[in-house]
Amino acid sequence: MKTKKQTLKSQTFTPAEQRAARSERVVVTDAEPYGWMAHSESNAEQNYHLFRNPESKRLVCTCADFIFRGDADPSYECKHVSAVLKFIARRYLRQEYDPRQQYRNAA
Repeated sequence: MKTKKQTLKSQTFTPAEQRAARSERVVVTDAEPYGWMAHSESNAEQNYHLFRNPESKRLVCTCADFIFRGDADPSYECKHVSAVLKFIARRYLRQEYDPRQQYRNAA
């Protein structure tokens, strides 16, 4: 019986996938009076403020990565934006999500 030779393909991830993976290490907290704070993973003294832009209705981050790339590409998400989106989704699922309500809306 012949066996197939398995080759390992090296996985290459897009920059967006790499930022999303790094976002798992970012700690997010609520900010006062509004928005969220993403605490830098590399510098404990550095925090980034994120908030929803009322005009574009999307998250905005104060990090250099977002400032230089986010204005040019409306769909751009830095790792802090990814971390905040995950933070919001987890809190929604834990506190507000009701599958019965979702089922009623679908019917």
